[in-house]
Amino acid sequence: MGYWFIIVMTVSTLLVLYLGWRLINPLHIGIKRKLTLWFLLALLLFGHRLTWMLHRTDRVQLVACDSIDWIGFTFLGFISILVVFMLARDIPSLFGRTVSGVKRLFVRRSRRPYFMGPDRDRRRFLLNASNGLFLAAALPMAGFGVYNARRRPTVIKNDLPVPGLPDGLDGLTIAQISDTHIGPTIRGGWARKVVDEVNGLEPDIIVHTGDLVDGAVDGLKADVEPFGDLRAPHGVWFCTGNHEYYSGVFEWLAETRRLGMRPLINEHAVIDTGRGRLLLGGVTDLRMGGSVPGQASSPSRAMAGAPPHDVSVLLAHEPDSVYGAAEAGFDIQLSGHTHGGQYFPYNYVIHLFQTFVRGLYVHEDTLLYVNMGTGYWGPPMRIGTAPEITLHTLRRA
Repeated sequence: MGYWFIIVMTVSTLLVLYLGWRLINPLHIGIKRKLTLWFLLALLLFGHRLTWMLHRTDRVQLVACDSIDWIGFTFLGFISILVVFMLARDIPSLFGRTVSGVKRLFVRRSRRPYFMGPDRDRRRFLLNASNGLFLAAALPMAGFGVYNARRRPTVIKNDLPVPGLPDGLDGLTIAQISDTHIGPTIRGGWARKVVDEVNGLEPDIIVHTGDLVDGAVDGLKADVEPFGDLRAPHGVWFCTGNHEYYSGVFEWLAETRRLGMRPLINEHAVIDTGRGRLLLGGVTDLRMGGSVPGQASSPSRAMAGAPPHDVSVLLAHEPDSVYGAAEAGFDIQLSGHTHGGQYFPYNYVIHLFQTFVRGLYVHEDTLLYVNMGTGYWGPPMRIGTAPEITLHTLRRA
């Protein structure tokens, strides 16, 4: 958490400085009003981080922290959209000014008929006008993003074609939820809606592919309680995501077991439906698992000692686990983690950092499906993506 805290505070500081310089300073208002706006900006971007240090031990404090988080995260989402517009304007302008400045170093002023300095009033007017346009565009986008993130998750039906699948397993259904992120702005009422939606699908198996929570067990125990009502004939299964390691992984592993969700920690279980045998494996988070002794992610360990089976499925939070899954011989991998980029423009930017972002892929002989996330992380926004529950159906290829 120490490194993460430093990163968040550094980014927040840079945002305050940039927005104050390019958004507040150009305004035609008095210095006292500018200082007030600077203060409010800093308060909104830094203030809600104070909730990290508060123990939500009573109802009054819980409501206060949740209110601060809602305001802070929503404002952060709005700002992260606004900043993209502003940078799209400022970076080319900065580049042009730099090139112009370099040229002046090599052009003798005596060769010019005259020298005209910049029109500062015109620059300020254009800056304020463009800022106004950006604010007008970012505000409704943020409002839509909040609505879209908080609505009932979309059920996406996906067929998983498997060569040689026995007739008895053709049509077997697996409901996948992922990245529910129960925490600052996602509470038990939302979790209840997800559980009711999943149970209504009547799947044969239910899996959760990590990032169940954002916070400690003692603060979120009541909010995850609805997950204890998930029901499927062949069980409810779970693998750890990176946020379980931020939130106390061993405490959450015990809690998921109490709720009736069986975690798979670099291990497998065989589900015998009476008409076929499915090997279900699970690994720890690809990056964070290695930070805890004995928790390093290993698809090969999850497959080790596997008895005869007709099809194998690996639960792995991060899609990049598919390289190890293919080597270990898994037929299918179900993942989450990316959120599909969550909201514009990051749903495009994420392709620069992730090979597998959303939907169905094939790597060697392994099918990979990446769920966009049933919840969200940080800002309660989704633009260009949707909260997802996936209903997978095994099909004979």
